Amino acid sequence: PRRIQSMGFIQDDLSKGLWMTLNGGLLQFSSKDKFDLNDQTPAFDSVSIKTGGYGIIDLAWKNEKEVWAVGGGGTMYVSNDGGQTFKFDNSADDIPGNLYQIKFVNDKNGFVLGSDGVLLRYTA
Repeated sequence: PRRIQSMGFIQDDLSKGLWMTLNGGLLQFSSKDKFDLNDQTPAFDSVSIKTGGYGIIDLAWKNEKEVWAVGGGGTMYVSNDGGQTFKFDNSADDIPGNLYQIKFVNDKNGFVLGSDGVLLRYTA
């Protein structure tokens, strides 16, 4: 079994399910048809994301369709299909270290917190 690195609620809403990241860059969402927090082992489905082994540390939904993931080595990934598939985003290529947290205030503003006091700002 792989170690869980991080967990959260899909779109910050428990009723929409859970997401979790596992070491080695794996990302999973709770199964839509069988999500029950009372299950001893809730069902999760793997998400298509190619991280090259870099760990995913946090996810954030900008809106229902656009999802961002950040992680080790300053990596960023974006999904435009609600989290079904992710593509590498080179916005933070020049940032040394890890990106630990991503938050969107609304569709036009967001922030990413990284190591050594790095704070990235997203504006549309």
